[in-house]
Amino acid sequence: MSSKERDFMRSEVTTLEGLLSGLSVDRIIERIGIEERLRQARERLAAFETKPLAKSLPITFRGAPVEGMRSIDAGFASAALKAFIKATDTVTASLMSDELKSRGRLPSAGRSLRIIDMAHGSFGFELELPPPVADSGQMQPRVLVEEPDPYVLAIETTFALIRGAVSSDDRSLSDLIVEIHPRAAATICAFAKVLSDHEAGFAAEFEGKRVQLNEPADVQRVLNALKKEDIREQTEEQVGVLLGILPDSRLFECRLTDRRLISGKIDRGVRDIRAFKTTWENNEALLTFRVVSVRENQRFILTAATDPNRRTNA
Repeated sequence: MSSKERDFMRSEVTTLEGLLSGLSVDRIIERIGIEERLRQARERLAAFETKPLAKSLPITFRGAPVEGMRSIDAGFASAALKAFIKATDTVTASLMSDELKSRGRLPSAGRSLRIIDMAHGSFGFELELPPPVADSGQMQPRVLVEEPDPYVLAIETTFALIRGAVSSDDRSLSDLIVEIHPRAAATICAFAKVLSDHEAGFAAEFEGKRVQLNEPADVQRVLNALKKEDIREQTEEQVGVLLGILPDSRLFECRLTDRRLISGKIDRGVRDIRAFKTTWENNEALLTFRVVSVRENQRFILTAATDPNRRTNA
């Protein structure tokens, strides 16, 4: 249910209550009709109130393809919306699936943004994220139960990546990109490319958070910050000792055999992090890392620990 549907139904109940209160008691036939309509409206509202509320995401555009609040170039609007939705879908897939590859079809989350209305302020659209659907068995979510809805987290991450790119904050970008897949960052860059090609800007708002690219320079900063050749991911294996694991924040610190001290986060693929801590903390292990580099900034994600003799024997 959308907030607009809920507000409309609440307004209907209020209107009928007002009509009923304004009728004299001797207008029996009219009162019976309105009372029945009010009963039905209250039942519909009560049923809807128990359903989760869909979340709204208005997105507006400005620049060369836009004529105030009157019109927008149809080709640009189609390309920009497609690129933005692909970006949020890809970020969601990277948060929910262990199997996101560098190319090919995305794992299906069963949900995506939908256009429900025109947005106000400039020419744009009001998008809506439907409430979570029941697990179809097609995808095993990576996020923990206590974490937010992965699609909500994906939209917030998309916003944060755009803001980090505009500010040219490589450290912030590195922290965000290790949580997703470089392919997801590339789709955000592709959205910025659509804006750049059409000399356009945009603004979007979701759950009280806002992101915008007002000037061509802002769009260019996103393109520069998220260039594919500047973002790399590789897998490394190192023997070392995990000196500490913080289960709630999923942070770790380890000392490698070459005496290097490495810290980072433990991948969401490690389900039972407390058992992982009990088994491997303060014990030598063969550690497997995802190493994400954004230009000169490296971030380590610990994905597994195994018997250190495995590599020796191999």
